[in-house]
Amino acid sequence: MGPGPYGAVVDPLELLITNDVLRAMDLLGVFVMGVAAGALASRLNFDAVGFAIIGIAAGLGGGIVRDLILGVPVPAAFDDPLYLTCALAGSAFAFLINAEGGWWRRLVTVLDITAMGLWAATGTAKSLGYGLEVLPAILLGVTSAVGGGVIRDVLVGRIPAIFGGGPLYATGAMLTAVLTWAVVALGLPSPLVLVAVAVGSLLAGIAAWRRWTLPAHSEWQVTMSAAQLKRLVRRTRKDERERVALETGTVPVVDTRTDEFAADAAADDLDAADYEDRIFADGAEHLPGTAEHERETGTERG
Repeated sequence: MGPGPYGAVVDPLELLITNDVLRAMDLLGVFVMGVAAGALASRLNFDAVGFAIIGIAAGLGGGIVRDLILGVPVPAAFDDPLYLTCALAGSAFAFLINAEGGWWRRLVTVLDITAMGLWAATGTAKSLGYGLEVLPAILLGVTSAVGGGVIRDVLVGRIPAIFGGGPLYATGAMLTAVLTWAVVALGLPSPLVLVAVAVGSLLAGIAAWRRWTLPAHSEWQVTMSAAQLKRLVRRTRKDERERVALETGTVPVVDTRTDEFAADAAADDLDAADYEDRIFADGAEHLPGTAEHERETGTERG
């Protein structure tokens, strides 16, 4: 197979084939993911088979998905016995050793984040080496990094952590993948990919330490009730009048004939229903989209 579109400057596969440091870190990442998955299996009281399966899924799942998409005849997880060995060794370590101490969990978290950054880099480099364009390559790089964790969470019946509320693993992996592509595209020395790994891992590590998360869907929803909207309007108008008074030295005069919010400021609604009735008292039934409007205009749906 010929080189990909970036083969003229740097062969992306060099990052995987000739760089022994990256390969050693890759295998260490598999071991660490096996340990982390084994710690979860321990809390769920799995037996030895459960430890082995969840360790393999977490340590090798993302790479297997990536290689299957790339059309690799034999995924690296099965082509090199060291990968399976490291995954099983990690889960066996967690099976035999109590890894529930606070210092141990912090160490595993740091190594886990580092492994994800590394997998994002190697996955992106391998995808570029197989001829993928930049966006698919970055996507597969992120898949390599977080795919095993997603499979692990699904196996134990949990919502995958990257879907919300967890550390910014996927965000850090994406940053590493983009920087890895930059190293390849600019023809920089391949060891500089370690800088990409460090930057993405640092972002994920700080996010885990500071408990940063991405905004959730509910945080973007507008859920104001009529009473809340009323208070907001009153407060806004009051603040505006105070600002005018400070800037001009005069007291703003509220004219009920020209100020459409004056009646609202003077009203004394008991609850949100009263507010709605007063606001929409005139012509509420004529609002487009209501059943009354459709009946009056003859546009009622059949």
